[in-house]
Amino acid sequence: MFVRDCMTREPVTVRPESDPLAAMMLPRFRQFRHLPVVDDEGRLVGIVERADLELFLSKAGSPCIAKRQHRLDQVMIREVVTVPPDCPLEEAATLMVQHKIGSLPVVEAEKVVGIITETDIFKQFAAVLGGGTGSLRLTVQVANTPGQLAELAGRIAQVNGNVCSVVAYAARQPERVNITLRVEGVGPETLLEAISGLAGLDVLHTWGHAEGDVLSP
Repeated sequence: MFVRDCMTREPVTVRPESDPLAAMMLPRFRQFRHLPVVDDEGRLVGIVERADLELFLSKAGSPCIAKRQHRLDQVMIREVVTVPPDCPLEEAATLMVQHKIGSLPVVEAEKVVGIITETDIFKQFAAVLGGGTGSLRLTVQVANTPGQLAELAGRIAQVNGNVCSVVAYAARQPERVNITLRVEGVGPETLLEAISGLAGLDVLHTWGHAEGDVLSP
C-alpha cells in the first residue's frame, strides 16, 4: 500500500506572505491541523501547524490590527520532511515516528500533490484489520519458520474461510512470531476447530465483531 492510496489530494496551501490570523481560520473551520506553505511556483517552502499559529498569535500583541502586520514565514517550519506518492505507507509512518511529526506533504515534480497525516494512517490500519466491520479476527503465535503461514491459511481455506488481510509482528521470543488474520465466510467456532492441532500454534485471541463475541481459545 502506498501513500497515494490514502493521502488527501490537492490540499489547501498558503503563501509565505499570508496573514497568520487568516491562515489560522482555515484549519479551524476546515477541520485540519497542517498547512503546506508554497511559493509562487507552487513549490513547497514550509509547513505550519494550527497549534503553532495559535501560540504565535497569542504572543503577537493586541489589538488584532497589530497581529496583521505579521507573515506566515515567521511561523512556518522551513525544513520539511516530505514523501513521494509512491512511498510505501509503512515507510511514511516510520518517518513520522522518527521525526515526531503528525503529517507529511506529498511532493511530485517539486509540487505539492497531497498530504498524509497520522489520522490517515490510523484509518488505513483499522481498515486492513477489519475495524468496524463484520470480519472475524484471529491472532495466533507460531514458530518463526518458513511454511507456518501457508499451513495456517490452508486450514482456513479448507473450511471455506477467506483470509482478507494478514499482519505479522514480533513475539517476545525471537523464535516465535504473532500473526493476526482477518477472515470472512466462517464462524469463530469453525475457525478454531480448523486450526486446532496445528503443531506449535497458540491461539492468542479471536474477535467476532459481527456478533460482538470475544472468544477465548
